[in-house]
Amino acid sequence: MRALIPPRLRPLAIGLPLLSLGPPGDPGRLPGPSGLAAQDARPMTVEDVLALKSLSQVTISPDGSWVAYVVTQRDMEEDRQETDVWVVPTAGGPGDARQLTFRPGSDDAPAWHPSGAWLAFGSDRSGERQVYGIRPDGGEAWQVTAHDTSVGAFRFSPDGRRLGFLASPPPTEADRQLEEVRGRPIVWDSAYTDQWSHVYVAELEDDVAGEAVKWSADGLHVPAFVWSPDSRAVAFGARSSPVLRTTYYGATYVQDGAEAEPRQVTSMPGGENPVAWDEETGLVVSGTGQLLGTYNRQLWRVPFGSDGAPLNPVSLTGDLDANANFVHLDGSRLIVSAARRTGATAYRIDLEDGGPASPPVDLTDGGRYYSGFSASDDGGVLAFTAEDGAAPPDVFVTTTSAFRPDRLTDLNPQMAGFALGEQLVERWSSRAGGEEIEGVLTLPVGYEEGDRVPMVLVIHGGPAGISSDRFNATRGAYPVQVYAGMGFAVLQPNYRGSSGYGERFRGLNRGDISGRDWIDIDSGVDAMIERGIADPDRLAVSGWSFGGHHTYWGITQTGRFKAASAGAGANDLISMYSQTDIPEFYHTYLGPKPWEDWELYEERSAYRHVENVTTPLLIQVGERDERVPAEQSIQFFEAVRAIGKAPTELVLYPNQPHGVRSPRLQRDLMSRNVTWLERWVLQAEALVP
Repeated sequence: MRALIPPRLRPLAIGLPLLSLGPPGDPGRLPGPSGLAAQDARPMTVEDVLALKSLSQVTISPDGSWVAYVVTQRDMEEDRQETDVWVVPTAGGPGDARQLTFRPGSDDAPAWHPSGAWLAFGSDRSGERQVYGIRPDGGEAWQVTAHDTSVGAFRFSPDGRRLGFLASPPPTEADRQLEEVRGRPIVWDSAYTDQWSHVYVAELEDDVAGEAVKWSADGLHVPAFVWSPDSRAVAFGARSSPVLRTTYYGATYVQDGAEAEPRQVTSMPGGENPVAWDEETGLVVSGTGQLLGTYNRQLWRVPFGSDGAPLNPVSLTGDLDANANFVHLDGSRLIVSAARRTGATAYRIDLEDGGPASPPVDLTDGGRYYSGFSASDDGGVLAFTAEDGAAPPDVFVTTTSAFRPDRLTDLNPQMAGFALGEQLVERWSSRAGGEEIEGVLTLPVGYEEGDRVPMVLVIHGGPAGISSDRFNATRGAYPVQVYAGMGFAVLQPNYRGSSGYGERFRGLNRGDISGRDWIDIDSGVDAMIERGIADPDRLAVSGWSFGGHHTYWGITQTGRFKAASAGAGANDLISMYSQTDIPEFYHTYLGPKPWEDWELYEERSAYRHVENVTTPLLIQVGERDERVPAEQSIQFFEAVRAIGKAPTELVLYPNQPHGVRSPRLQRDLMSRNVTWLERWVLQAEALVP
């Protein structure tokens, strides 16, 4: 299997080992313009970004011979996302990739039958989402389930004789009659019957599911489940209501059949969900073990005593200072994936006597951003996605014994025709205590050392999000490579509170949002100026969600920016506490509730300093955003407009949630940001005498 080419790293970048380049024409190399193609290459436009295909849900067959994956592309005419299931043999290459589904709409969530003979997937082709089946060599798909309501996540039992799935119950006749008389009012913190999710199980005969039987009990909302190794029981995570804030109080239950009573087997604070159940290791759940906070998400083994009673969970990933994502378990080893600084990778943890027997061992070469891992049944073969700053994700495969990735797909061959800005990883010391901060820097297309160029900050949300050294043609609303083609450098800082740097760093902004975290960001601007990259007279700032929070805050603290774009940001933390669907966020990041410390909430609210704003400000938000409701954006806009020190514009995107999903509105979202930077940074510069 062929090795990937490592990325080019700038001095002060992550100290990852550099590998030798592969031979010319090596199919394991990620694509990029070269030779004559490089001379003819042009910068990307918003339309080019919209035309990119994205890759997700990689899943390898039980014997490791096939990989299924989902390809998503935008249908601009129909204004929707089209998703389809593809397969490729692991012994093949890009020319062997085959599209299995073609119908308009959503075909996704591929899952292999334990026999490996066929593949199940979810589809909305019949209206309500159901499970369908298809063989990897093609042919017509057939309907596997015909449930009364839409089917959510689904899993085959290990023996292949049953299909379990999550679904909501249909409304009762009494519910329907009441709705005809009184309508369907929204009663805060309550849910209608058909908003609950339960576990259903159906017997399979000739690869078709019979009538499904509800297993989980009323009064338990189930977001995830796994099968027992003997296919007789299920373990599921559940909480007392579909209401989001009950997530922190969930538990894991085991149920031995349709008529059996569910048995609670965990009671960890913060809630958890099962991810695996192995005959040797037993049941494994994912959770932090803490009610609130910025703690690592760990994988825990749930042991049972001789009487069958559950004992205290045992952490299997305590030595991994990162959020652990389950990949594979086979009794002697556990494979997980995790972010690592600006990269991502997979680790092997050897197991012995039901616990970790060795520190985590990195399975990859660190040369690319590796994610979306899926393992064959014996754990010997891994399928995953690989990408870097110049190449979007594609599917690769390797053995776990030796990391030699073979490339299986070429999803976006048109990338060879684009001139891209070089992407680097930069480090700087924060003015707040000297903490080392990293960020991803994209240079303008054709940048030459020593050039001072306009620079725009693109700040991630979370705040426990992360800006990674991966393919960043766009960051949500902000088309990074389009900006690079316009002559901008783009800095994406990983301020304190970001993931990828361990539990200590992720918790450094607790009780201090709009404090040292903003200084980390602003210090990055200073560093890029000091290094001769950024022009101090041509700076801009932007971000979505908590990045929007930072944008609001930043332009009340400094007038150094010539333009700002705030997406779905909070500006008044007192009102935000009662408007958001996750008020627990502020328990974690500020501590007290508003009425327990009014001064703290006011002090960290950009709204209390709005009269300082002199930066031209674009505000964008989804009309139906429940995470950071549009009222937050409207409030700040009206204040800036009334004060009159800065031009401002507010754009509400109809029927859109926290992230804009409509392809046409995504076009507007990105295009407005491009126009805003042109107007207030590039054109304003030209107007200066």
